[in-house]
Amino acid sequence: MATTVGDLMSRDLTVVMDHSTINEAIDIFYYQNVAGLPVVNLDWRLVGFLAETDILRAATPSYLEVLTQSSFLSEEEEEFFNRLEMLGQRLVSEYMVTPPVSVEPWLSLMSVADLMIRRHFRRLPVVEDGILVGIIDRKLLWNAVLKGRVSDDG
Repeated sequence: MATTVGDLMSRDLTVVMDHSTINEAIDIFYYQNVAGLPVVNLDWRLVGFLAETDILRAATPSYLEVLTQSSFLSEEEEEFFNRLEMLGQRLVSEYMVTPPVSVEPWLSLMSVADLMIRRHFRRLPVVEDGILVGIIDRKLLWNAVLKGRVSDDG
C-alpha cells in the first residue's frame, strides 16, 4: 500500500492566528525554528500562510525607494530595521499569502514532492474540509525515504 501525506504528516501543529501581530509570528518563527506558518482563524480553518520571506519582503525597501534616497547605503540598514519595527504591530492577516496552498491527507507522497519542487515550498498545510489537521515538510519526506531505504536494505 502506498504511503500518503496522512501517514507522514506531523499532527503537532505550530500555527499563527490571523489576528496575531507580526511580532508574535516572528517569535514563533524563532522559538519553533520554522520558516513558514499556517495561518488559521478561531475555528482552525486554514485562511493563509505566512513565511519569513513575506515579512522580510515587506520590510525591505524597493529598488526605486533606495534609488530615491539621498544616500544609498548609509541609511539602508536603519531603514530596514525601522520598517521591521513598524510591521511588528501589524496583523498577520495583512501579510499572509491567500489563498493558501494546501494538500489533503490522502494525497500521494510523489504528488506532494512534485508540488514542493515546482512551487519551491518547504512546508505545506494539510487540511480536511478546510480545517488544518497537519503539516508536511521536506524533512518528513526525507525521513520516509531514508526509512524506506533502510528497511529495503535490511
